[in-house]
Amino acid sequence: MSIEPMDCADCQEQVHEYLQREVNEDLAAAITAHIANCDHCEDLYATEDQLNKVIRESCETQTPEQVIEKIRQHIAELG
Repeated sequence: MSIEPMDCADCQEQVHEYLQREVNEDLAAAITAHIANCDHCEDLYATEDQLNKVIRESCETQTPEQVIEKIRQHIAELG
């Protein structure tokens, strides 16, 4: 398999999809190779990766039981 060289603009355009594993195998290999050799794109990748982790963790936060109970009570009053 021959990996086409990638420039910074192409890498930066695809980094989000790359992190979400939404690119094909050849494109993923090209992005991986570019990031390994480009400090700027490696920094962008690290920033995007950290942002994705923060977003995922914030979505995992549990709603307090007292809030859930108030919502249930409100729904019961409306019903």
